[in-house]
Amino acid sequence: MDAAAEALRARRARPGPRQPPPVRAVRADDGADLARMIAEQFGKGPVHEVKAVVYRRPPHDMLGSDGYSLVSNYFLRRVLPYCLMHNIISKLQAAVLSNMIGRQKKGKIEVTHAEIAAEIGVKRTSIGHALDALCEKNLIRKVKRSSYQLNPRVAYNGNGQEQHDFLAELRALALESKFPDELAPELSLFPRSEVG
Repeated sequence: MDAAAEALRARRARPGPRQPPPVRAVRADDGADLARMIAEQFGKGPVHEVKAVVYRRPPHDMLGSDGYSLVSNYFLRRVLPYCLMHNIISKLQAAVLSNMIGRQKKGKIEVTHAEIAAEIGVKRTSIGHALDALCEKNLIRKVKRSSYQLNPRVAYNGNGQEQHDFLAELRALALESKFPDELAPELSLFPRSEVG
């Protein structure tokens, strides 16, 4: 076992918070070793150059322990407030949509009407109508009983590549509703240039 692997093993065995290793100067031969290790790992032929950018950022400090989703600022700033103020989306529909955004895993949601009703404090029977309305507006899509997909252009929890792949998967379905690319006409009140 080489010295670097020994040092890593020893560091992992120590209790307490880990401090990042000190930055050491790169020697002329380090690049070749790193390129060789990457080539061996990926097995795609020789690697001639390796560039790395390291960022050390603190994690997001979010309310609760459920993590977070990326939500379109355009949707939060323009679409949702307008729709609420002009009764295009009811308070119940907004509450159900918010609940769905908060429970999604990479755009997919497995939930019963009773679970949503219990969390937002309404009768279970009212949830079905709200979900149907959100589906008609292309904000969510029902896949099967208790299984939905959130429009990933409105909100998504996952990285950009995962969102891109999910969008490609949805677009390949070529749905008549044009989900996920078009929202209902009453939600598209602003010039196309603002929507993107």
